[in-house]
Amino acid sequence: MIEVTPVRDPRGYLQPGQVGKLIAAGKNPRDRAFVALLVRTGMRISEAIQLKVSDIDFKRETLTIVHLKERLKLKCPNCADILGERHVFCPRCGNKVDQAIREKVEQRRRRMIPVDRDTLRLLDEYLKWRRKFPYRGQLVFPFTRQRGWQLIRKLGQRAGIQGLHPHSLRHLLATTWAGKGPDVKKLQIRLGHASIATTMEYVDSNFEQLRSEYAKLWESKEDETT
Repeated sequence: MIEVTPVRDPRGYLQPGQVGKLIAAGKNPRDRAFVALLVRTGMRISEAIQLKVSDIDFKRETLTIVHLKERLKLKCPNCADILGERHVFCPRCGNKVDQAIREKVEQRRRRMIPVDRDTLRLLDEYLKWRRKFPYRGQLVFPFTRQRGWQLIRKLGQRAGIQGLHPHSLRHLLATTWAGKGPDVKKLQIRLGHASIATTMEYVDSNFEQLRSEYAKLWESKEDETT
């Protein structure tokens, strides 16, 4: 018996027609700005909660996003050479590695992306609204990643969208972009993917776009022969 693995559909639970409803579910400027930022920029929630006021350029209509990621580096306890997860013997000194040295390395990537005026307007309204509160820090959204998850799920339930999570918003931007056919390399930069293979998942999942492009290919060939 042949087992068929279905193609992963990364659209999640959010559809384009539900975006306005989700933003409107926010009862205050902070919630509306947070949702709009995630869905219209494709930012990771970890990036959104690290965003600083100084990262927003209202005149140039851009955002500067800093993505921090921790990676585990394995080292030989004898010579400190870098090891792979499957190394039993050190490739440099040849000694058997019973227990590798584990070292956490923080990687920081920075990218600048354009942002639409509606999202900038919501951010501006929020930053003005929050002046009445005692917080005077630089973070735009001074709460934890877990609190951000809770907020998105709460707004999703209020808008009648069950099982919503922050990555669903990121998926929506990616699949909408891929469906309209812009350059995949630009989408990779927008989403901050280290590998374009990750970005290609959104393109490969859009079967209707592939069918349309295929049809155009043969239409053009027929036109040339007539």
